[in-house]
Amino acid sequence: MVPLRPAIAFVFSCSLLGIGCAGPTQERRMYPEPPNSVQQELGYRDIVRIGQEYAVSSGYEVTEVAEAVQVRPNYWRIRFGLAPRGSGRLLDVEFDQAQRQVVGSTEVGGAAGRVTPGP
Repeated sequence: MVPLRPAIAFVFSCSLLGIGCAGPTQERRMYPEPPNSVQQELGYRDIVRIGQEYAVSSGYEVTEVAEAVQVRPNYWRIRFGLAPRGSGRLLDVEFDQAQRQVVGSTEVGGAAGRVTPGP
């Protein structure tokens, strides 16, 4: 007669091993994956594109993107260089990423210095 104790011990240890393997996998699924650099880059590009579209539709001739800075969560400042190149004229556009809209703009440098509220 074959003793059952080793067989039972083997089955029991395999079931514990299966439970142990399932635990961390389920635990990992509970936490969202951190955004990768491609997703972050696409978000940055969208913010710059929307800011540039706003500047052009407001009558500005944009020559360059001087800087785009996240000043607080979901809130960005995009600074555009304005024509003519080298004039020192800049346009700061404030962008609310959560609402996906421009909330204001300020022309800086040159003879102007006007503040324009957003739409």
